[in-house]
Amino acid sequence: LKNGHFEPHLRKMRTQYQRNRDLMLGWISRYFPPGTRASRPQGSFMLWLELPEGFDSLRLNRALLEQGVQVAVGSIFSASGKYRNCLRMNYAAKPTLQIEEAVRKVGETASKLWAQAAGHADS
Repeated sequence: LKNGHFEPHLRKMRTQYQRNRDLMLGWISRYFPPGTRASRPQGSFMLWLELPEGFDSLRLNRALLEQGVQVAVGSIFSASGKYRNCLRMNYAAKPTLQIEEAVRKVGETASKLWAQAAGHADS
């Protein structure tokens, strides 16, 4: 703080996290079912995703565990079990191909489950 490095460091980190967020939002729009909405947080590293109404994020999590991926389902953030169609995703880590692959798995699995639930299993 004394040497004046804090503000430049803060600007650099803010820019990096905004890039991470925007990259993650791009992956979500590419891989997730149509109608998925994502927050654009201004002061955290967490995205809140709302999948189409009626989507079951607990079922998604069970399917993903078989692929070695786990998500934070929305219902764990509610005492009443609300937000079953929601997920929370963290974008603080440096984006890597491994992270993109995990987001792709989540999105493609969500899309497949949503198509099955809607009676369009061949989609």
